[in-house]
Amino acid sequence: MTWKTLLSICLLSIALAPAYLFSGSAVAQETASSLPPQLQQEAMEKLVSDLEPEQVKALTDLMTLLQQGAEARTGQAASAAAGPGALQQIRTVVENFGARVADQFRNLPELFSGHFSSLGALVSGSVAGPFHILIGAIALILAVGLAAEFLVNRLVHARRDAIRTRTPATLLETVKLVTSRAALDLSGLVVFAIVALVVGRIAIQDPVTRSFALQAVFWIVFLPRLAAALMRFALAPHRRELRLVTADDATAKSLYRSFTSLFAFVGVVFFSSEVLLAAGADHVTETFRFFIGLAVNAWIIAVIWNARHGLTSILMGDEEEPTVGLQRMARFWPYFSMAFIAFNWLLVQVTASMGIDALTADRSLAVITLVVFAPFLDTMVRGIVAHIIPPMQGEGPTAEAAHQQTRHSYVRIARVGLLTFLVLAVGRIYGLNLLAIGSQDGSAVARHSVIFLLILAAGYLAWEITNLWVSHQLAKDSPPAATQDDDAEMGGTGKSRMATILPLIRITVQVTIVTLTVLLALSQLGINITPLLAGAGVVGLAVGFGAQTLVRDVVSGLFFLMDDAFRLGEFIDAGGTQGTIEKISVRSLQLRGSRGPVHIVPYGEIPKLTNLSRDWVIMKLKFTVPFNTDVEKVRKLFKKIGQDIMEMEEFKDDILAPFKGQGVADVDDVGIVVRGKFTTKPGKQFGVRKEIYKRVQREFEENGIQFARKEVRVHIPEGARLDESQREQVAQAVAASDASETKPAAE
Repeated sequence: MTWKTLLSICLLSIALAPAYLFSGSAVAQETASSLPPQLQQEAMEKLVSDLEPEQVKALTDLMTLLQQGAEARTGQAASAAAGPGALQQIRTVVENFGARVADQFRNLPELFSGHFSSLGALVSGSVAGPFHILIGAIALILAVGLAAEFLVNRLVHARRDAIRTRTPATLLETVKLVTSRAALDLSGLVVFAIVALVVGRIAIQDPVTRSFALQAVFWIVFLPRLAAALMRFALAPHRRELRLVTADDATAKSLYRSFTSLFAFVGVVFFSSEVLLAAGADHVTETFRFFIGLAVNAWIIAVIWNARHGLTSILMGDEEEPTVGLQRMARFWPYFSMAFIAFNWLLVQVTASMGIDALTADRSLAVITLVVFAPFLDTMVRGIVAHIIPPMQGEGPTAEAAHQQTRHSYVRIARVGLLTFLVLAVGRIYGLNLLAIGSQDGSAVARHSVIFLLILAAGYLAWEITNLWVSHQLAKDSPPAATQDDDAEMGGTGKSRMATILPLIRITVQVTIVTLTVLLALSQLGINITPLLAGAGVVGLAVGFGAQTLVRDVVSGLFFLMDDAFRLGEFIDAGGTQGTIEKISVRSLQLRGSRGPVHIVPYGEIPKLTNLSRDWVIMKLKFTVPFNTDVEKVRKLFKKIGQDIMEMEEFKDDILAPFKGQGVADVDDVGIVVRGKFTTKPGKQFGVRKEIYKRVQREFEENGIQFARKEVRVHIPEGARLDESQREQVAQAVAASDASETKPAAE
């Protein structure tokens, strides 16, 4: 092998080695592009062509080795980039958490010694200056601040006495009194804080002593009193009539004492933490925070466990007929709160063991506060809804049910808003801006997930708003339930046209909302909804061709509703089937017969529909009197009866035209048939008819008018005497006549 050949192989190897070592990387591309002109493609091909076969084989083996090395390095880099698996990550997290907990317990002796040494340093004066000066500064700040607060309380003493002696009558008045009392309490505390701050800055010259004195007053005195004022506002432990939540005295007093004591403990802890830091015991502050956080979370869990039944009552509120969902949520919430508090503490410790400082103790306490006070916020929402909900419109059970449904819709919409606020607030405390995640700057998965949840929330709100509007219209358009006589043969006036078609409108709109919400939500999950729409169209077309009777029923019902042929509550004759309309659906009517049976009549099976409850009803009555009766006298009696009934409180609003005589209507073999008529609202004619019958009988009796009866007359010539056989024949003829007259009536 000549030196030229050897030089060519070396140069080619040097040129190709970076490309194989960094195959597929930017380094390979940069290396290939930076080759000298004499080693470009043509030069390489010329060099290779000058080589001997054994030289080419040697060069090929060298390139193969270089390629295998590059592949091995690429696999190692990919494995390093992929990182450990999920199980390994979980194992690492658990090991770090266990190591952190073990370290904290091992540091307990050092924590006690560091704490005692910091207290000794505080007393000795090496932390906050001379101890007696610090105590004097604290006493001075407290004395002046409390004196200022006392003066403010004396100025509003009359107002406090008025609140103390006044008993509210309504919830709104209760809220006003409690708010006024809380404002007075907070005003005194605000004055105390401002005066204490001013006095501390003016009277205490040493900045270190001033800082510790003000912190001691704030953490140990001001914070527990502020918490107590807020708890008095929410629970009113000593005045049941001013309590904003539904809780018994034992629960209110227990929660008040427990949380006031807790905040007093937290204040002492925060001040002790400042002392530890100032004393140079930084090495035990983490252990101190660990055990204090554990104690505070355990304290809150114990308080919730002891008051779990009282918290359930608070969530239930004053609901006379609570829904099943409210009952379940009220029973579940205390246990969920305890589980969430434990999870929150565990999350804080796990993130701390991983070196993540996003979840600090103050953020954890803020989250716990939101979760614990969520029942009070829910009660507040229900109280606000009770005052902003419009009054019931209309009368009767339909209006009451619609009003109740309206109230539930208001509460559910408010709860959606409250839940959204809590989720966003907790996310913000944890350092997650959920709204920003849904923006264009966020990742695709997070953005689509947030939009998916927003679509579901919007669909639910649209559903509730639809229920709200329909319930409002039903309450307004539904007439009060009309009482009918026991002998009524048909229904009375029906509901309005709007009240009739509103249930169908609600079903249609809600089906549309559910369909659109599901399709839009699926599209955000990456599912192509075009095949679903095409399949739905094909299925609808197939159903249309295969179920022609169903289509006929639906179309016929649509035209009946457009023509306003019937309404709920009306009495109709649908092709020979009579009854009161109790329910309408997309394809059929549900009729209640006069004797109680229920008839289901498809719209397509109704050849002719007769509405017997529309506008007015004319009823005509016939009476048969003897031939010698004065017809004019009967007419005057009918007119008098009609006027008397028109003046009756029971019927005056239902009679449209009074009862009056219409003269002789017919003459038969018994007597003269006279007729009278009257006009009433639909369904009211039967009570009026019963009253007319009673009064006609009484007036006829008082005026010597008899009702005509069928008689059998036997003419006996003057002076003739009948023997026994003839008398027997006459009796048989009369009996036969009576039998022939009564037989059809009996049938």
